[in-house]
Amino acid sequence: MHEGEALGGYTEVSPSGVLADRVDAFWRFVAPTSQGASEPPRVHRVLPDGCTDLIVHFRDASAVGRGAEPRLTVVGPMERFALVDLEPGSVNLGIRLRPGWALALLGVSPRELRNLNVPVEECAPVFRALQQRLSSCRSLTHAMALLREELSIRNASPRYIPRARTTHALQCIQSSAGQVRMSSLARTLGISERTLHRDILEEAGVAPKLLARVLRFQRALARLRTGEQDLSTLALDCGYADQSHFTREVRELAGVSPTGLLE
Repeated sequence: MHEGEALGGYTEVSPSGVLADRVDAFWRFVAPTSQGASEPPRVHRVLPDGCTDLIVHFRDASAVGRGAEPRLTVVGPMERFALVDLEPGSVNLGIRLRPGWALALLGVSPRELRNLNVPVEECAPVFRALQQRLSSCRSLTHAMALLREELSIRNASPRYIPRARTTHALQCIQSSAGQVRMSSLARTLGISERTLHRDILEEAGVAPKLLARVLRFQRALARLRTGEQDLSTLALDCGYADQSHFTREVRELAGVSPTGLLE
């Protein structure tokens, strides 16, 4: 799950070491405070990235450290954008897992959570203990440290190990930003495309071709935000047939035009 626009209160940190292959980022978003008592929640566009997130939500930043129990949810891989209401002054902390690691590190099936945002009470009750510990955290920094500690413990003794060939396939799709041909990848792995499709769907929660589309889109979005290339050149460099193809893909995945993503 990626924020769809540059948000002043959004920061993320990429992990190092063994977690780098399994975790895309630890992130934090503090929503702007209200300018008036009647100001409605702000709407943000969240874009698909092929990942699964564990999210900690505090309704008010000032409540952190005062015994307030946060809401914990798991957001599965998204097939297209979502519009999310964020209450003014609220805080979200998250762990964004790379495709293929949700079951190992969170104990949830990404396929079952596709396009869903589900409370841990319903999908991963083992995190209730973490939820209670977070209610007594001293600060946002302490809360994030508790998240990292929980993930490190789970990473040291995962309840499930992804199939090696599927992990390799997912690494190939990610490293190529979705441009590897599935027929070539299946041939390299010595399996049929049908088996590859089944493996990726089970481990990542989405079909391999959709995952490739999403990763190609994310790569193009990163290029778009630099402002260093015109749309036509960017489209070709990122594997699209032409600018029109790129624009159609962005509209389908993000709900707006490429330039609309920059507004």
